[in-house]
Amino acid sequence: MAGSDMKWVSRLIFWFLISSQLWGFSVPNSPLQHNFEGYKNPGDGRAPKQKEDSFPAMHCSRERSRAAWKIVQEYLMPFVEKDRYQLPTSCRLHRDNDIYREQEEHKMHVDINEWQCGYCQKTFYEEKFLDKHFDNRHHHLLNRSHGRCLADLCGALHCDLMIDAKKPKSKCNPAAAARNRHLCESLADSCFPVNKGPSASRLHEFFLRQFCDAHACTGGSKPLSRKIKKKSVFYIAASIITLMLLPLFYSFVYLYQRGLRSGTRELKRITRHDRPKKKPY
Repeated sequence: MAGSDMKWVSRLIFWFLISSQLWGFSVPNSPLQHNFEGYKNPGDGRAPKQKEDSFPAMHCSRERSRAAWKIVQEYLMPFVEKDRYQLPTSCRLHRDNDIYREQEEHKMHVDINEWQCGYCQKTFYEEKFLDKHFDNRHHHLLNRSHGRCLADLCGALHCDLMIDAKKPKSKCNPAAAARNRHLCESLADSCFPVNKGPSASRLHEFFLRQFCDAHACTGGSKPLSRKIKKKSVFYIAASIITLMLLPLFYSFVYLYQRGLRSGTRELKRITRHDRPKKKPY
């Protein structure tokens, strides 16, 4: 009897474990539970879901990182590309040192109210919902190396001007200004070492004027004062079409005026021939 009782008890425990998994109850430290979590469905080819708590919390503002990247692309990189200079990977402004760059490049702005995830093709009404989707579903694709948060450089790059340009300027804090200037100058030194040639030396000086000189409570210059305006695709297309139509227009004007002159000559000939002869008196 004891043996049969043990069999019934073991069966009951087994069915309890299976039913707890099916109905959503959690059984801590259960081997069966670990088997369920590590299961991979061969039919859909998807890997098992990662636990949300398996990755540390990200303390890097995506919005401020995006603003910093935009400032770099609009107010620095056009001058760098004009000088044909390559940022070293040790420079914190380098593409590889942006923790969100991979995800940002997998955003597709399909329409005004349609954003699409480049990883799984899901669509969202607003960019902020796509950002949350990245945080929840694709956070394992982030490069979490130390010192890769562009938002940490916002003090040096004047991100507040990009995020909220209408916000009234607060009273200058000398300690904060000195700290931001020091960070700004360290960026200039690491990104454009003056001993790396004339291009690096020129860009080093430009970076100081463009970003660092404004970090002063008195007598500071205006930040982000220089910008290369890129010609839009519409402007280039309109210019090409205009150049193509100009010869046609002048050809039409020439042929039209030529036709008018020949028509006038023919009219004069007809007028002379059809004029009645005067009778002699």
